[in-house]
This record gives sequence, C-alpha cells and structure tokens, in this order.
Amino acid sequence: MGIGRRKLAALFAVAVIGGMTGCAGSDSGAEEDGGPSASAPVSDARRMSESLTLLKGYRSLGLKGEFRGDSLKTFDLHADRHGNCAGTYVEIGTTTDVVVIGDRGWLRYGDKMLENTRSFAKTYVPDKLAVVEEAVEKARGKYVEYPAREMLRYPGLILCDPGRAFAKVPGTVSSAEKKGNPRTKSGERTVQLTHGSGGDEVSVHVPEKGGSVPRGIDFSLGDAPVLLELGDYDEPVRVKPPSRADIVSAEAVKGLDAIFE
Repeated sequence: MGIGRRKLAALFAVAVIGGMTGCAGSDSGAEEDGGPSASAPVSDARRMSESLTLLKGYRSLGLKGEFRGDSLKTFDLHADRHGNCAGTYVEIGTTTDVVVIGDRGWLRYGDKMLENTRSFAKTYVPDKLAVVEEAVEKARGKYVEYPAREMLRYPGLILCDPGRAFAKVPGTVSSAEKKGNPRTKSGERTVQLTHGSGGDEVSVHVPEKGGSVPRGIDFSLGDAPVLLELGDYDEPVRVKPPSRADIVSAEAVKGLDAIFE
C-alpha cells in the first residue's frame, strides 16, 4: 500500500476515534496553569476501538483459525472485499481447497473426505451408494464449481467475505477490559481486549507493547465461536480460476449430497 498511505490510515483511525471519545480537563495534555503535562495513557476502550476501526478498513486480510460450529473447522484463507478468496479449510482431518472469484466459487475436496462420504453412504444409506460412488469418482481431484452465494453459506466459508463476516462486529466500543493471558506469536506478545458478554462478546488481540493493529479477533458467527489470527493486511489476494479441464459442475456431483437427503 506504501508507507505514506499506511501511516495515514492509522492516523486517521486514531483521529476519528479520538474525536468521538472527546478529551477534556487533564486529558487535554495541559495542566490548569497552562504548563505541559505527561500524555494520558490510552484507555483499553479507545485502543480496542482503534483496533476495530482498522479491522473494518482493511481492503484484504489473512484469516487463520477455528470455526467451532457443529464440527470444528480450521481455516487458512486470504480474502478481500471485492469477492476474491483463496486458501483451505480442514474438517475431520481432511483438507478442502477454496477459490472464490466474484460470483463463482470452487472447492476441491480431499480424497479422505470423499472416502468418508462413500463409507457413510455404504453404512447408513446403502440404497444411495451407487449415486454417491459415481459423484465421488467425478469429484476426485477436481474443483467443484458453485455459485459463490451458495458456497459461502457453508458454515465458516462466509469468512471469504470479510464485509459480511464482520458485519455484526462493532466498529467502536464504549468499554473494554483485558482478559486472558498474553500470547506470543512470531516473537511478539499480544494482549486480549474484550467488550460485551455471551454471544455478543468480541475480543481483539493487540501488541502488548503498544499500538492497535489487530493481530487476532475472537467473535461469533451465529452461535458458532470463531477464533482468528489476522495478517497480510491490504496485501493483494493472488487467485485465478482453475483450468476448465480441472472443473466439474456442482450438478454433476450432486450425489455427494445424497447422504443428507
């Protein structure tokens, strides 16, 4: 993005929040006699608000962590606000490749997932086994193409659309408190600032030594807790569609869904 634009974005976030919270009395940076005073420490609420404002403003983000829905899924995605997303998710020990470009999306299911689907059909819906096996063979090693709007309904894949994924996360907060123990990643310790409670609780992880860049966020999507590490701020999402020879339509492998019907 360039050092000038990155600094301006951070300064703008601080200025906006500072204007919203207001400063008066001793917080104005001057004593009653007009002499200089030490800078007042930044409150946890203000620091968390600055971090959330930055989060809401990034054009793209790396998102790595857990979606704790009906089954645990781990995600490693890079997504932007223009409909581009690339990465993987892991569920029940099997990895699925994810590609989204605009209104189209593709998933390449791992062999283990396909074999699990076959085994489930054989045990629980043997009358549908032939249909499932045909779909499994067509999907093996291929990218299954879906409309993006349908693909992003799959639990957790809404993370490929940061605007929607973080829509209910507040942009600023009126109160915050430190919770949990500092974490260390890549040599940097972070602290957790938390606002709200229950299903509305949101936490951001910011550098322990100062600054408001969000290194992680914990929140909920529906009833599912989501814990994410953040990075690759404003980096371009490098993604291209699979070759036509490697694509199969969702219609051609709809037998994969037979076990749920």
